[in-house]
Amino acid sequence: MHFLALLLVVALMWFTPLRTGLPLDLPKAWVSRVVRRYPVRQPLGGLLLVLLPLLILVLLQWWLQRNGLGLIGLLLFALVLLACVGRRDPLGAMATGFEQAWDRGDRAAAALVAERDLGVVAEGQDSVLSEVRAALVREVLHGYMVTVFWFALLGPAGALGYRLLRLLADQEDGPAASPASALAHALEWIPARLLAASFALVGHFDHVRAELADVMLRWELPSDVLVHRAAEAALNGSSGSLAGAEAEGVLADTRTLLVRALVVWAVALALLAVLG
Repeated sequence: MHFLALLLVVALMWFTPLRTGLPLDLPKAWVSRVVRRYPVRQPLGGLLLVLLPLLILVLLQWWLQRNGLGLIGLLLFALVLLACVGRRDPLGAMATGFEQAWDRGDRAAAALVAERDLGVVAEGQDSVLSEVRAALVREVLHGYMVTVFWFALLGPAGALGYRLLRLLADQEDGPAASPASALAHALEWIPARLLAASFALVGHFDHVRAELADVMLRWELPSDVLVHRAAEAALNGSSGSLAGAEAEGVLADTRTLLVRALVVWAVALALLAVLG
């Protein structure tokens, strides 16, 4: 059922306006409400309160399975996954404002747009472009890869649990931001390395391997840093363009790399579904 739900979500995101998930970001609304209205002094208490929807979801899933409501269960899986995917569309509109300003030669405007839309603050043109690419890669990791990885393994509870932890970790002043960050890092560790490996497969393999040979298995290395370094190595290891000569936009190669990595994951998941 997990793979069927994934196919349904992909179709909905591709052919409907649900490209960035459900219109109402319910997990984010819940985390914001907990942080704002129910402050607690103990980090563990805040963490458990934020993860309370997991209990409700597991009980609902158990009830549906017990009563043989498979179709409703499939819809539940798809709705939860849609609620947990990224909201910023890194393969589409996320950085179009920056890209348009950059391509018309207005580097100052591009830097301002990057700061306004993406939260990127950097010095120098090359640094700004690299940080924008990092923002796209980070959004793919958090919004798609980790979510899908834990959904495939644990079902809706895995996807929702990670999404809640990631949102809480991003609340720097939240009551449980520190333990949430540690748990989110643990959940991201394997998917980040699989994403880095997929960049090597679809990009410049030798360059990525050389870049990550000494750090691939380091636990303390943040997942965002790892995948950014892998993406930069995959993109800069060759003088050719991944996107092809007809592609336009300074971020075309980056989006091509991300799309190819997603295809690798899709193929892997399809093989696992067929074999298992």
